[in-house]
Amino acid sequence: MAIGIIATGSYLPETVVTNDDLARRVDTSDAWITTRTGIRERRLAAPHQASSDLGAHAARDALRRAGTGGDGIDVLVAATSSPDRVQPSTASHIHAELGLTDVPAFDVGAVCSGFVYAMATAAGLMTAFPRYQRSLVVGCETYSRILDYQDRSTCVFFGDGAGAVVLGAVPDGYGVLASELLTDSSRLDVVGVPAGGSAEPASVRTVEEGRHFFTMNGRAVWDFATEALPRAVKSALATAGLDCGDVDVLITHQANARLMEACADALSVPRDRMPMTVDRYGNTAAASVPITLDHAVSEGRVRRGDVVVLATVGGGMTAGAVVLRWY
Repeated sequence: MAIGIIATGSYLPETVVTNDDLARRVDTSDAWITTRTGIRERRLAAPHQASSDLGAHAARDALRRAGTGGDGIDVLVAATSSPDRVQPSTASHIHAELGLTDVPAFDVGAVCSGFVYAMATAAGLMTAFPRYQRSLVVGCETYSRILDYQDRSTCVFFGDGAGAVVLGAVPDGYGVLASELLTDSSRLDVVGVPAGGSAEPASVRTVEEGRHFFTMNGRAVWDFATEALPRAVKSALATAGLDCGDVDVLITHQANARLMEACADALSVPRDRMPMTVDRYGNTAAASVPITLDHAVSEGRVRRGDVVVLATVGGGMTAGAVVLRWY
């Protein structure tokens, strides 16, 4: 038997933040944001919600659709770049919220590429160690906690949310066909949070200087993403014995509608085969791919036998793609 996605789930907080709402806090406008990013609104986690809370909601949704509870899961992998705490892992927090017992749980850190990295890791564990029959893979983020709402170059892009999938056995010929993961550390400082880790511990100075906020060089992100994402997709497709013309559904990281369109065009994949949620939810980082996949599945846009590609780019800089034949 092969390994594939047997259920999807997602969770978005209730509070909606429109572009007009942001324009009241920072020098921007609905027209400026929409024209440049395609984003019209995003979601905001409640004050009591951390990334793990959103992730647990999405996980329960996926487990329900898989027809199982936490006792049907053998491993939990979480992807986040806005963790609850430096330690323990956000996966351990989700583990506790789901009431799991001896199930191993750990985080994968690849910023916005995190979900694809986590899914490839979980599938690899299942292939190497047959005791892991089903995996729960979660992407969850609360970027609202690490954004500077005086910086329009970052705060207009991001939203909070979570998505999840359950991996399990599917008939041969379906499921995960190939993956491609890559990192270009020469671009290490293109995005990130400068302070708060061991290199630059949190202090009065780092807080006063705002070095605990997320930073991004948008031009450099564009240059990397429009080259690396298509390259990762083409490599993964080639490994699977396919090419871009075989792609039925392309689920990319929801960074920016214009960037996504450029990547689809570079791959010669028709834009109508690329579902988008960025207009409604903004960039939800490691959660964006599973959220968008869940919406596409719920809307009937993914059918049995379809070639589905999940593709991401993120800080580090990282990129990745997973190719599946949907079951």
